[in-house]
Amino acid sequence: MDKLLAMLRDEERKIAGRLTGLRAAIRALSGNGSKPHTVRGNKLRGRKLSEAHRAAIKAGIARAKKAQAKT
Repeated sequence: MDKLLAMLRDEERKIAGRLTGLRAAIRALSGNGSKPHTVRGNKLRGRKLSEAHRAAIKAGIARAKKAQAKT
């Protein structure tokens, strides 16, 4: 029984290593490299929005709520 557990743990380590390699290959081929997801997704993170930009966002939210209320 101990031999079986040792073999299973060894196989688990091998598969985990392959999975890590596959994930690295996917990240490399996706064009985003090693940048974290949050950095890629939001260009304005940490920057203050202009008054016009904030107004445009509020107007868009209001339009979406109005459209949702009609349905």
